[in-house]
Amino acid sequence: MKAKLAPYFPGIILFFATLFLGLIVLKDYGVAWDEPLQRGPGLLSYNYVFHGDKDLFLKPTDNHGAGFELPLIIIEKWLKLTDKRDIYMMRHVVTHVLFLLGAFAAYALSYRLFKNKFLAIFAFLFLAFAPRFYAHSFFNSKDLPFLSVFIITLLLCQMAFQKNKPLLFALLGLACGYATSIRIMGIMLGSFIFGFLILDMIFNAINKEKPAKTIINTIAFTIGFCFLLFIAWPYLWVSPFKHFTESFSKLSKFDLWQGSILIGGKYIQSTEITWTYFTRWFFISNPILILIIGFTGMVMIISAFIKNPLQYLKNTPERNYLLYVGCFLVPIFAVFFLHSIIYDDWRHLYFIYPSFLMMGIYAINQLLNHSAVAGNKRNTMIVQAVCGLQFAAIAFFMVKSHPFQQVYFNELVSHEEEYLRKNYEMDYWGVSNLQALKYILDADQRKEIMVTSIYPEILQNNIDFMEEEERVRLKLVHPDSADYLITNFRFHPDDFPYMEEHSDMALNSTVIRVYRLKNYQFNVK
Repeated sequence: MKAKLAPYFPGIILFFATLFLGLIVLKDYGVAWDEPLQRGPGLLSYNYVFHGDKDLFLKPTDNHGAGFELPLIIIEKWLKLTDKRDIYMMRHVVTHVLFLLGAFAAYALSYRLFKNKFLAIFAFLFLAFAPRFYAHSFFNSKDLPFLSVFIITLLLCQMAFQKNKPLLFALLGLACGYATSIRIMGIMLGSFIFGFLILDMIFNAINKEKPAKTIINTIAFTIGFCFLLFIAWPYLWVSPFKHFTESFSKLSKFDLWQGSILIGGKYIQSTEITWTYFTRWFFISNPILILIIGFTGMVMIISAFIKNPLQYLKNTPERNYLLYVGCFLVPIFAVFFLHSIIYDDWRHLYFIYPSFLMMGIYAINQLLNHSAVAGNKRNTMIVQAVCGLQFAAIAFFMVKSHPFQQVYFNELVSHEEEYLRKNYEMDYWGVSNLQALKYILDADQRKEIMVTSIYPEILQNNIDFMEEEERVRLKLVHPDSADYLITNFRFHPDDFPYMEEHSDMALNSTVIRVYRLKNYQFNVK
């Protein structure tokens, strides 16, 4: 047993090391604009499950599943949390831990596929420390949990098809059903898996093999999928088929939020974005090395599939690579052809990143294998050095820009002074307001300080996140009565005509700024 677990020890060490780091920096990440809104649907589901309250079916809903929000509410109630700071802190911890479990799943999946600890460590690091994901893993209970469960499901998929055991297919179904209860696009992954099982039945018939085991596996997967999807999403407990199809239809053309989006220095309506919106964001917000290896791996896999399709359609390791291509491309094409609304960079498609990363690791593995066959150790060292340099560059940015990793942009876009702020959405969820409030409390020692914002909701969220003795000193008021104006420049990227008091920067652009609206004297520590 110890020998079987030994290859995973580096991943376990990385998990606990990053968990320790996460608990240290946890307090630095504020509350996102949508966090109170996200808690609402979870509370509706909780009240229905435990108190029989029918508001879940009577009130307007955004049709997103409750797979992650409901457990958060259950934990909140179990711990008897009532203070908003404690509630948000718990939510951030749970979301981050799940993200790190996803990173460990990436490690395990990479090792199982390639039997290479270097590549497994690469998978962990370039998922756990993808800058935008790292910051979002604290305050984004929408997109990061789905990404995390998605990569865990990919790991179980590899295990199930390799070992070909009904129990593993049942676990795979449970994981896939749970993923779908968080975000309905999980049905895509379930469809791919079901399609592979159907192919196995066809190959059984062609090869005149008994299909009994494949049929049992299919039944186990289907039962697991339907069971956990149903259990984790109380909205389906009444008219499950009707409510599921209704949710799928609405979410494929989700238009609950209609606003202006800044991209390339121009504002466009969220309902009018074109295919260039996602592609531009994807290319400028991921590390360049990941872009290079990801697309290289995809081309290599597609080329190999064209040459020998049966090798990728049968139950072989290559089937996994074909799955990653599908999980990357299909959601993108679905957004394009269904004219689905996405905004706030490409966070609605964050879940495609693990598949893209796995294609990149495939490309590196091919290069390393070629070098090994050729006996060229120098190429191996160069590959490892390049990967190390890219990670060092990411780490430098993350430390220097802490806690604003969510505004990461690579070198494909200008980092000139205030260019990013004037041309792209930066801290669109306003979590940086926490840092501005902390600055004000530290610099201004008065017992009562009047603050304001163009969007007071996000400021109030972060006031609620502060310690009680800090919270009582801050009063959210109308601008006419305020001492300070705090802005993250969303929907207003230009400067304000007030006295600049303090700015926090990342990549030479202002993330959050404090303006002084009243002229009084105080001592800065």
